[in-house]
Amino acid sequence: MEPSIYEYPAIFRRVHMERPGEIGAEVVFMHKVWRRHLKRPLRRVLDVACGDSPHGLALARAGLTVAGIDRSPAMIAAGRKAAGTAPIRFYRRSLERFRIPERPFDAAFFMSETFPIMTDNRALLSHLASVGRLLGRGGLYCVDIDRHDGVEVVAARKLWRRRTVNAGGTRVDVREYHRPITWFSGMHSVYELECTIHFPAGPMVTRDIVPVRYTLPCLLELAARASGFFTMVACYADLSFTRPIEKCYGRWLGVLRRV
Repeated sequence: MEPSIYEYPAIFRRVHMERPGEIGAEVVFMHKVWRRHLKRPLRRVLDVACGDSPHGLALARAGLTVAGIDRSPAMIAAGRKAAGTAPIRFYRRSLERFRIPERPFDAAFFMSETFPIMTDNRALLSHLASVGRLLGRGGLYCVDIDRHDGVEVVAARKLWRRRTVNAGGTRVDVREYHRPITWFSGMHSVYELECTIHFPAGPMVTRDIVPVRYTLPCLLELAARASGFFTMVACYADLSFTRPIEKCYGRWLGVLRRV
């Protein structure tokens, strides 16, 4: 069985085309969202699907208490190493259902492309309930989601894009595929990521199959209410308070409040 690109945290970020300054811009925008919508001081924050938690590390270094959850032991190990003595704790947990031994948080965030992989209704509602139980009343959950339209529906596995990236001097050949889905599925698409990492000792191929649910602001609002834990209070396009959601270019942020 081929390994996942998530087992190589330093390479993963280059493969996913993270831009210089992107993490910092996201943290700055979340601070603005919290100041606008959180009705109490911000002290404790939960990073959901944290990976090695660069956002959480920035928040911890700014004086907040942070906990992160992720399912990847390699990413968590990288996060613990990077954190050093910063006040951030990591927990290996499933995203669909989890508990951690922590006091209630003031805010939580899911700042990645991963949220739409929860394609089953029960998994999505269980996830929202898990986060809701860890937030105090009035706490905020910020969910960052890519705009998903324009994906080609295919009848057979089809190459979408190929590219090459350099990760710290290591060449990585990337191939991305679309895969077919059934018409009645809760998925919008199935994305396959194949990476050939050219290590000095020889090439290594990783493969990740990522189901994607078509997630719109109205559907997130519906799921929030159905969970019994949240209501959606705002939706912002492209890290902006002024861009209309109908002019969203690449991503949007749903802001849920714990009821």
